Amino acid sequence: MSQATGLPQVTIVDVTESTNDDVMRLGREGAPHGSAVAARRQTLGRGRRGHVWVSPKGGLYLSVLVRPQVPRTSFSAIPAACGLGVLDACRALGAQGVALKWPNDIVACVGEKDGSKLGGILVEVGDSADGPFAVCGIGVNLARPPREAIRPEAVHDGMVGALPPAYLDERMAAGVSGQAGGSGVAAFVAGGFEALATTFRDAVASRVETWAEALGARPAAAGPLAPILADYQGALALLGHAVQAVSHAGEALDRGTFVAVDALGRAIVRQSDGRELRFSSEQASLRAI
Repeated sequence: MSQATGLPQVTIVDVTESTNDDVMRLGREGAPHGSAVAARRQTLGRGRRGHVWVSPKGGLYLSVLVRPQVPRTSFSAIPAACGLGVLDACRALGAQGVALKWPNDIVACVGEKDGSKLGGILVEVGDSADGPFAVCGIGVNLARPPREAIRPEAVHDGMVGALPPAYLDERMAAGVSGQAGGSGVAAFVAGGFEALATTFRDAVASRVETWAEALGARPAAAGPLAPILADYQGALALLGHAVQAVSHAGEALDRGTFVAVDALGRAIVRQSDGRELRFSSEQASLRAI
């Protein structure tokens, strides 16, 4: 048990099939809020919509059990809260130029372009005798592996036009300034993988707890994302830029300016004639144009 947060100690494993599966089992067995499993490698990692998630050494693969005391219908906002928590952890470690790409990819920003993918999030919901819970699965690229093989060219996580990978140690001050990679994460991992995983777990759990408490003080009609909407929009890399909405099959849908996210988590894209289109994350992804 962590003395600072009161949360359970993070379980560390060298390799597992899927940390999300591991924590889903814990949740169904009644494990408490904040229980977490972190692995140095996964053999059956997955991303959103069942896509393959390549999980070699050089990354942090972490799943966190959360039990927010809110209606299950409000769980749709948990991915956004989790994304903000991951950003909090990255910044606490000294990372610069890190943002969210709607709905909840973690990216290293490059001007007005899509950026490079630093990590991703998969939230899954389960049930137990203690009520519904969510498992926040997080994959973060920590350090560039040999031959830059953290995500081979042949693998794109099932995404159309997948982003190139970025690495957390290269977003440290030294790496961002143009040197051959920062030393912060590498040194931190060498000193304790568990401490690194705990930093991310604590940040995610804190964001979910704060969101759930604030949601309870708002009218249900405000929408599940309402308590964190301002923070979430402020963290989005492409907000205010011209984008193309693309279906998950690769079909170009519409284009315009990404102007906002609503309290249901839908992206609002304004066309040149002023008409606004709303896309859920299950309908489309956004690409810079």
